[in-house]
Amino acid sequence: MDSKHEGNAAVVVNGVATDLDGMGLNDGLASKKDVPLVGVIGAGVAGLRAAQYLLEKGYNVAVFEARDRVGGRVFTSNHLGKDVDMGPNWIHGTSGNPIVPLSELANSSLHCFEESCPVFDPDGNLLPQSETDRLQEALWKVVEQATEYSKEHKATIPAHESLYDYGVLKAEEMFGPSLPETNNSGTTSDDGDSATPKAGGTGRIRWKGQEQRKELFLSMLHMWGSLTGTSVMRQSLKYFLLEEPVEGPNLFVGSTYKPMVDILAAPSRKAGVINLSTPITSITVTNSEQRRILLTSPTSTYSMDAVIVTIPLGCLKKAAISFNPPLPTRMQQSIQSLSYGNLEKVYIHFPKAYWLTSNKAPGFFTFLTPKYAPETNPNKWHMCCFSLAHFAAPYDQPTLLFYVFGPSSAHLTSSAFTSPQTEEGLKQYTEFFEPYFSRLGGYEAESPDCKPSHIIATNWSNDEYAGFGSYSNFQVGLEDGERDIEIFREGLPERNIWFAGEHTAPVLGLGSVSGAYWSGEDAAAKVVESYGGAAQHTEGISLAEVCATGSSQMTVGGACA
Repeated sequence: MDSKHEGNAAVVVNGVATDLDGMGLNDGLASKKDVPLVGVIGAGVAGLRAAQYLLEKGYNVAVFEARDRVGGRVFTSNHLGKDVDMGPNWIHGTSGNPIVPLSELANSSLHCFEESCPVFDPDGNLLPQSETDRLQEALWKVVEQATEYSKEHKATIPAHESLYDYGVLKAEEMFGPSLPETNNSGTTSDDGDSATPKAGGTGRIRWKGQEQRKELFLSMLHMWGSLTGTSVMRQSLKYFLLEEPVEGPNLFVGSTYKPMVDILAAPSRKAGVINLSTPITSITVTNSEQRRILLTSPTSTYSMDAVIVTIPLGCLKKAAISFNPPLPTRMQQSIQSLSYGNLEKVYIHFPKAYWLTSNKAPGFFTFLTPKYAPETNPNKWHMCCFSLAHFAAPYDQPTLLFYVFGPSSAHLTSSAFTSPQTEEGLKQYTEFFEPYFSRLGGYEAESPDCKPSHIIATNWSNDEYAGFGSYSNFQVGLEDGERDIEIFREGLPERNIWFAGEHTAPVLGLGSVSGAYWSGEDAAAKVVESYGGAAQHTEGISLAEVCATGSSQMTVGGACA
């Protein structure tokens, strides 16, 4: 047997064979001869949920996963001594989000960070918190306005306009237009008094303090990249509506996503239908009346009645799977039109959480377009970090999590950096991030507690099975984004091929774990519908019913407690 197989390879559970031979599926798989066999490509959240749904409906299922593990881009590492997620960290919104009750089934520990956070200005000075709060309130107001503007005017917004362009216009409304700083005599003033009125050459008066606020506000806008994995200057304004999240607070999964993935994978593991280390490289639709879809891996060919493709958008962009006949032109256009981000994460572990100077110490920090790291960050890339020391025991640890994106993530994942798990790499990463963690309260340069002991970093940008990136987003130049997504959601029913994944989700779930879950369930439901319903009656309550019901028992630590 060429593929690594999860489960007992000698039994048949729910009529699904647990073994594969070198030429395709074992004949034992056909014990329910009239029941369709559905191939699910990818064992991430979308694929696991699709397989789970189909098994609940009595279908034969075979899951093919290129990696040697399940979860896909949801992956947990214990390199620091305690588990941390290298993939998603958050549950984005709680209203009707199926991941919330799933997290309860997994006894997850969730943390809600304060909405207000300390912000360091471009010179490395801590801004007054009252000023920071006003600017952050203005920022999120502009984000909400941009969402509504996108909904109402997407037909007329030029495809090249970005969220940053919109932010500049709103900043001028709030703080006044940028004008040359000249005094009444027309010479440049070096007066540092922020309350002194300044007259521009046009005769219009504005306040220097407002100009400073405007610059800080626009610097704050760059935090958007830590949500999408791409610079705010690349965020499409036309399709900013597609970034709208589920309502409710954003919750950090302190106990990691691993227990939730285990729950999603349990039915497939029990049925023995997960085939690891089995990348599918081609999908061929034949004229055969039965099992007409052929899936090819580097070592075997498998015959299916229907297929759900859940590989990442980035993999589709790289043509990781060839389709015969080729995908329709419109679907190929969707694949090329939608964008893919490059969010990366760096966990910096210390002997002690020195920044916990009191029980009210803040849990996350923002560093605006820093000018104070010219050697390591000459382009002044935005930085932010979160404290894992704020989690409830036993998940708390003296670790800071930095998010990097766009050019900064490209830099850190380039050949210029070695793995931070090596001595050289640890030194490189420490030098790169020291200008930021050294500004936190309690830092003492000579203290051993303030020197990183371990660092781990993601490298999704160089991961072929992740599609050389993190997750989908919507960048400038996108002309018909909503229809691009609909094309995926419609699938190819005439070929018995459907698609799932966070790039095919309903609008409120795009680019998120909840979206991946929803999309897997939706694609599986379409397969079932295409065959006229459930293949056989199954007992018990499905996970879908549990997650649709929701829960009032959610336990959250931090600001939402």
